[in-house]
Amino acid sequence: MPSDSASGSDVGHNPALDHNYCDHHDDTQDHSHEVSILKNQIASLQEEIENMKIQTPKMSIKDIINDTEKMLLYTSFPADVFQVVVSMLYRMAPFNYYSGWAVTCFSIEDQLLITLMKLRLNYRDLDLSVRFATSRATVSNIINTYVSVLHEIFFDSILKEKGIPSQIKCKGSMPKSFEEFASARIAMDATEIIQDVPSDMNSQSLSYSSYKSRHTVKAVTCVSPNGALVFSSDLYPGSTSDAAIVDHCGVLQQLKAGDLILADKGFNIYDKLPSGVSLNIPPFLSQKAHFTKEEAALCYKIGKARIHVERANERIKNYEILNHIPAQYRHMSAKIFQLCCCLM
Repeated sequence: MPSDSASGSDVGHNPALDHNYCDHHDDTQDHSHEVSILKNQIASLQEEIENMKIQTPKMSIKDIINDTEKMLLYTSFPADVFQVVVSMLYRMAPFNYYSGWAVTCFSIEDQLLITLMKLRLNYRDLDLSVRFATSRATVSNIINTYVSVLHEIFFDSILKEKGIPSQIKCKGSMPKSFEEFASARIAMDATEIIQDVPSDMNSQSLSYSSYKSRHTVKAVTCVSPNGALVFSSDLYPGSTSDAAIVDHCGVLQQLKAGDLILADKGFNIYDKLPSGVSLNIPPFLSQKAHFTKEEAALCYKIGKARIHVERANERIKNYEILNHIPAQYRHMSAKIFQLCCCLM
């Protein structure tokens, strides 16, 4: 007969219960660990939400479209003109983007805004990427693409395609300052844009402008008598003479017999003029100490008429990118300049 003590020690003991208890204890620990992880994740998400609440939202055309002052500052256009440009872009979409991948995170309106802000104020790509909460690669892709598209719309299809207005059209809007130059069709001038010193020695010598004492690129622009810019050449190295640019850029081929060109002294292009086209430039002093009364009067009249092209060149420079074209966009500097000529 078994002893009471022996039986007491074993009564009610079930090894299976011990095993279940261990499993239950392990499950509780696992659940506690999962709960701890979830709490951490919730805390992290709550912190992220709070940060998003205080984060400045990315810039958009919607923020400035109803503010004329801001529109002129950032785009140089009032809202109605901006919308006209947008409608042109929509007709040309979709675009072949410069980098090979399409930008889908911004509307056409905002991509146009980014491009115009680059041209108008020459913000750095990093600055634009911060303002629009995107990457510099996206900003660069947009600017390279939209400059080419806008150049095709405004320069290739309008300024270049239509060419210089005829003398009959010019006479229809001839200002008083041209009254003594009734046959004038264009006033011509050259403008220079400062650039970084090229790394190549040959390019350095070609781009150095003795007039500016800097490394520059140069273009010839022409305005009609009413002050509208009607021609822009490509960009040439700063050492290129005005006469050489005129001879090469093809502007003279658009003129006809009976047309008159008004220009500065640097445009001594009499030997390059087409038959019947005349040139009026201020007289040279040569060996004389003073101009005659007639020569001084002619200088004044020519200068009064030519001031239109000088003012046009000043307006082009309102696009800050022309004060210094960034190195990463130098490959399209001619397009940038010609586009600014069309937009000014």
